[in-house]
Amino acid sequence: MKSLSVFLLSLLTAITMNAQVINGDLNHNDNLDVEDVTLLIDGYLTGETETVSPAVDPFMEDNSRIVGTWYNNSGTESITFREDGTTDYLTDCTYKYLPIQGYVFFFNPDGIPVMTLKLPYVTADYLTILPSGGDTPIVYTAKAYNNGYEYVDLGLSVKWATMNVGANAPEEYGDYFAWGELWSKDYYDWSNYMWCNDGSHVALTEYCTDSRFGTVDNKTVLEPEDDTAQANWGGTWRMPTFDEIEELKDNCSWEWTTQNGVYGQKVTGSNGNSIFLPAAGLRYNKVLADVDDYGNYWSSSICPGKDNRAYSLYFRSSDMGWSIEGRQRGYSVRAVCP
Repeated sequence: MKSLSVFLLSLLTAITMNAQVINGDLNHNDNLDVEDVTLLIDGYLTGETETVSPAVDPFMEDNSRIVGTWYNNSGTESITFREDGTTDYLTDCTYKYLPIQGYVFFFNPDGIPVMTLKLPYVTADYLTILPSGGDTPIVYTAKAYNNGYEYVDLGLSVKWATMNVGANAPEEYGDYFAWGELWSKDYYDWSNYMWCNDGSHVALTEYCTDSRFGTVDNKTVLEPEDDTAQANWGGTWRMPTFDEIEELKDNCSWEWTTQNGVYGQKVTGSNGNSIFLPAAGLRYNKVLADVDDYGNYWSSSICPGKDNRAYSLYFRSSDMGWSIEGRQRGYSVRAVCP
């Protein structure tokens, strides 16, 4: 008896020979000419959600994310691939990508293959553009998501989100959070800080190592249920620790620049990938201060011995480094994930 793998290979070979096969290119809308390039993308068929420039959010259609769009060689016809396995081409069929010479197979409701599309070869980790008539690929980092939020691999121990918690684009400021609080608010002061009694900065109720500052529990790093990033984004997102921000500081290059008119720091890892940290300023009392001049980003770590303060990353146009700030202040949060 033939092995299962041999049987499947025979079946797929038969399908390829007998079903209609259409050759074409995947295309990033408005960014690349479908007649000039062939796109090689990761196994998730993310032709629509991955872009060269500019970055765009994933498209949604019929309550399902569009994960790829196929164009014929002339660019006159296209097929939209959705995350739920459906397309706008054979509406009564589902598709499945199988990494055998880049084929996409269509199955009718009875599970019988009825058509095959020939797509470009698919790689696992990055997007490659092969110029027409050339053999030298141009490689771009593929987009990657954790629970719907994009991250970038900077070659560090954790991946960094591309935007602040509460933002919808990398250059947006996002929300401001007191340390260890899960929501933004209009007023930032000890009087309404979650982790103290009677509005006192020396009556901490949690995350305290010294009785001079409140009730000692010897916790120095936010637990998941108190982590702003985890509470707002879910998945495996969390706030960066002191050591992870230190790694970002010491192992990346920092460039003061603008993105879509917003000032901030472009942080580039040794692998060439980068994130943008907007200079979102900070909030205290009812004041929003230092926008476009300073960036202030919480770590998940308090400063032992000064327990009513926590470590934060600060930067401006001329420098960047650590700051130890009162936990009641409203700062930005940039999440990380494994």
